[in-house]
Amino acid sequence: MVLEGRTVALRVRLFHDDLQLALRAFAGRANLELTPADRADSVFAAYFANVVRLEADGRAPALRVTASAAEPDQVAGMVVWYLLEGQVAATPSRLTMLNGLLFEVFDDQQNIVQILRMPGEDRRTLYFTAREPRAQELRF
Repeated sequence: MVLEGRTVALRVRLFHDDLQLALRAFAGRANLELTPADRADSVFAAYFANVVRLEADGRAPALRVTASAAEPDQVAGMVVWYLLEGQVAATPSRLTMLNGLLFEVFDDQQNIVQILRMPGEDRRTLYFTAREPRAQELRF
């Protein structure tokens, strides 16, 4: 995640097969297929909004998928990524997040969020687990 001025940008990377399982269950569409040409951006955006809580100074930015792609991965075979972007009212001094991506699919799911706040390149890392899902707060 990058915070720069009023802009919030997140690049979310997930293993293709794991994400496809989650989106099929979320959308109630057992035949949903993620392909290099169709990554179901709107379904992912709705799923993301349902399982991730993000607030900047107590307000949730409206995020929209502005790009996505699928790319090969030596471990997983295929990784799908999405770029979500939004605006906040002012440069945030407090960020609250709960990243529950894939928690409903895997009880041992772990999510790492790397945050870069510009200018100044202030880097922080948040770690979320399905076994102990809780919101975390950063102050800048």
